[in-house]
Amino acid sequence: MVAVEITPWQSVRLFGWFNQPTMTLCWKDVKQHSFTWRQMRTLDIQPEQLKIIQPSVAEWIQRGGIMLTDIPDMAVFPVNPLTDFGVDLSELWSLKCDCATMRRMGITYDHLVEKGITPQIMKAFNITLSSWVDLGFSNQHAAYFSDSESMHVFALPRTELLNIVTTFAPPRSLRPIPEASGIRKTPE
Repeated sequence: MVAVEITPWQSVRLFGWFNQPTMTLCWKDVKQHSFTWRQMRTLDIQPEQLKIIQPSVAEWIQRGGIMLTDIPDMAVFPVNPLTDFGVDLSELWSLKCDCATMRRMGITYDHLVEKGITPQIMKAFNITLSSWVDLGFSNQHAAYFSDSESMHVFALPRTELLNIVTTFAPPRSLRPIPEASGIRKTPE
């Protein structure tokens, strides 16, 4: 059974004064004492430590003790709220996640389309065009927008939206890093 070390303060907060000394935390403890993700995180037990205790996101979800608001904190797995929890667009919107957080959670524009995103709902997310592209919004998606929908969401005419999305360079994080020819790295 895999366990992580915990501090005396964490041990007392989790197990109480009379169950000491307890210097480790394992999955059996989490299940037996019904510890929640939030409870353990409040005690400064890091997500990486919790993943060591139980590396299966399915086990965490099945056991319970995870709230929707915990999902952005679980990026070490990652947990996709749309596919793993089955949340709808309004629940995702209520998390107020930025694009980077949604990417860490594995959310793509196609996931949002499967959940029924519309231009009206896109506007509510208050995300920039470049962020939508970062999530996978492409010219194939933009082609379905009417001129009024494009103006409503992006404040751009449809033809301009299609032009931008077609020629938009992928974000730096998604571009392959070119190899510098003729440059040698020397050991430091």
